[in-house]
Parts: sequence; C-alpha cells; structure tokens
Amino acid sequence: MNPLALELNEQLKKEYPVVLDMLSDLGKSIYYPKGILSQSGEAKGTKYNATIGMATTDEGIIYTDALYNQFGDQDPSDIFPYAPPQGDERLRTLWQQKILKDNPDLSVDDISKPVVTNALTHGLSLAGDLFVDAQDTILLPEHNWGNYKLAFGVRHSANIETYKAFEEDGSYTLEYFKHALEQYNKEKVVLVLNFPNNPTGYTPVVEEVKEMVEAIKQLADKGTQVITLVDDAYYGLFFEDVYKQSVFTALTALNHENIMPVKIDGATKEYFSWGFRVGFLTFGSQNDVVKDVLVAKLKGLIRSNLSSCSLPSQTAIIHAMEDPSFQDQVDHNVNILKERYEVTKEVAYRDEYKSLWTPYAFNSGYFMALKVLDVDPEQLRLHLIDKYSIGIIALNKTDIRIAFSCIEKSDIEHVFESIAKGINDLK
Repeated sequence: MNPLALELNEQLKKEYPVVLDMLSDLGKSIYYPKGILSQSGEAKGTKYNATIGMATTDEGIIYTDALYNQFGDQDPSDIFPYAPPQGDERLRTLWQQKILKDNPDLSVDDISKPVVTNALTHGLSLAGDLFVDAQDTILLPEHNWGNYKLAFGVRHSANIETYKAFEEDGSYTLEYFKHALEQYNKEKVVLVLNFPNNPTGYTPVVEEVKEMVEAIKQLADKGTQVITLVDDAYYGLFFEDVYKQSVFTALTALNHENIMPVKIDGATKEYFSWGFRVGFLTFGSQNDVVKDVLVAKLKGLIRSNLSSCSLPSQTAIIHAMEDPSFQDQVDHNVNILKERYEVTKEVAYRDEYKSLWTPYAFNSGYFMALKVLDVDPEQLRLHLIDKYSIGIIALNKTDIRIAFSCIEKSDIEHVFESIAKGINDLK
C-alpha cells in the first residue's frame, strides 16, 4: 500500500478507528498523490510556471474566441482552466453556507466542507468506492431509484436488500424498516435514504424522522457500523408539512461513533440545472481528522476517475448563487411544481379511480406512483404511448411512476383520465 494511504489510515486508526473499519478495500488504499497537482499548487505565483498541462501567454490563458463567446463577459480564468479535484473553493464555501442555512440544527463544525462531484450519480459512485466492498449489504426501500443497483450492486458487487415502505392502502410506514434493522446481524450496513423519494415523492414528517433515526441508533448501539448515504437530490421540493431539514442533519446530530452520515446533493434538481452536472458530497462528523482524511481520500478517488469536474458549470452556479434575485427565481419554479402537485393530489385520489389504482402517499419532489389494479404496468405503458401519446414509467409488476414535474397544470386531469381509459382498455 502506498505510504500516503498508510499515513491517512494511521491517522484514522489513531483518532477514530471505527471509520477506518468502515472503509472499503479501495477506500483504505486510496490517497491524494503529491504529484503534478500538488506541485503545480506549490508553484502558483512563480514567474515561470512550467508545471501543468495548459497553454498560456504573458497575458493569461490561451483560448479560442469561438468558445469564449458562448460565455458572455465571464473572466476566461473562470472558464478554461482545470478546477481542483475538490472543486472551486468559492463554490464549496457557498454550498456549505447553503447547507447550514437549510439545516439550522447543524453547525459548521458538524460537517466537512462539501466536495464538488459530477452531480449526484458521481457522488453516489464515489461513496460506493469509499465504503462498499463486494458482498457488503445495501439496504433500500422497495421503491427506489434503479440506478442504485448499478452503482452498488453491479459496480461493487454488493448485496441489495429491500424493505417495504408502504402499506397496501398506499400509506407510508416505518414498521418494515424498523423490523429490518432489528433483525440485522452483520458488522456493517450501508443505508441509502432518499427524501423526497424517487419514485414515490414521499418525505417523512418530523415524528417519522425521529422514529427512523432512533431505529438507526439502536442498530449502531448494538455495534453495527452504519454508513448512511443520504440522497438529497430533490431537497427543498416540499409541498406539505414535512421534515424540512435533511435526514443527514438528524443523523449527524447523534454524533454516534458507529454512524457515518454522508450527504449527497446538488444543484441538479434544487436549482433546475440538470445538464450542468454540479453535485456535492459532505461528511457529517465533529472530528477534524475524520473529515480531513475522508476528504483527502475523496480527492484521490476523483483524481483517479474524473480528474476534476467542469469549471464552467461550477462558475455558472457560483454566479447564480451570488445573484440577489436567484432564490426568488428558484422559489418561483418551486411554486409552479407545488401547483402541479396540488392538482395531481386532488385528481389521483378521486373516487372514480379507486377501482383502477391505489396512489402511494406523496407530498414532495417531482413524482408520484400508482399501484395499478388488474393490468400489467409494462403493457399499460406501451398502450398509453401508442393510443394516448402519454409517457409513464413502469416500475415493476404492479406500479407506475408519473412525473407531474413535466406536465402543465392544465393537462394533469387529462393525463390521469387517459391513464384510466388505458387501464379500462386493457381490462
């Protein structure tokens, strides 16, 4: 093992050995090299800097006008150079401030400085690299984002186990989650917690979060190492009275030696900037050594598979976040989604549809899901495309997902009427 990795591991072993045990084999082996990037950083400001693979003149970085003209009056130094592996420091600071504002129960000492990722999928993949070995257990609700299976099951050969999160009547329940944790008897588990949930659009209320966190604490009290990957992709899109901080906050507040909270979030959905691919990964810990070592290892992982994330995208998010009118613009868009949600909620639960489907509880996010009765979701999906020009997602053998986020409020009633007609056609 490289001496730099051994040095990082030794710091963890001395200061917080349980975190070292939580790491995967790759997580233990990875380190941030004292190579070209480190040497270039040390050479910054020299008169003749011949360290890094960019082209410059005495006036600055070399670029083409055809590309630069796409960016208006941005400074070329904010567009063309490489970003550091951990991301632009201005953006990291802005996002840290945002997390603290959104989560008043957190203090700056409770979290690492966010590391920029190539949106949330990259963040989840990095977390897998850091913590997941072959045959480790990933615990998910039955209704989950399908990409988790690729990120953890395929890429890391982990065992994917699921629990029910909804009763037959569509109501949300924690009973199966608590039972799964009570019965768990392995040394380590990776919990993926995603709220608002994709595909169902559910966020727990305050009391439910308390129950959830208590169940996790009880498992950790028994000696199980619990890595909690909190997927906050749809954070902030809350349309009812729910727990409006991140579950990451409640887990970090426990300050439990056997619980490692990891927050994975981004501008993607929160700031309506899907193609910019700007995400963040943040560790919850009050121990500076833990935070420094994990961030160093994360930088090594990024250096090894991506080098660094796009600087123009990071610059765009920085400028947006520094715009005094930006939050009002975001709130305006969120309100559009809330209005669509309210119509969807009213239509989906109408008595006339009770014989055709059962909605799963939803109160937030982009989506809602239906358990369709007496028809095959895949056949229904294809039939709706062919006959009604409507696209939905078939989730499994019983359920479909509908993204009200991309249906005009005035069209929602028509969409559900057409889904009902499609079900009756197939019956």
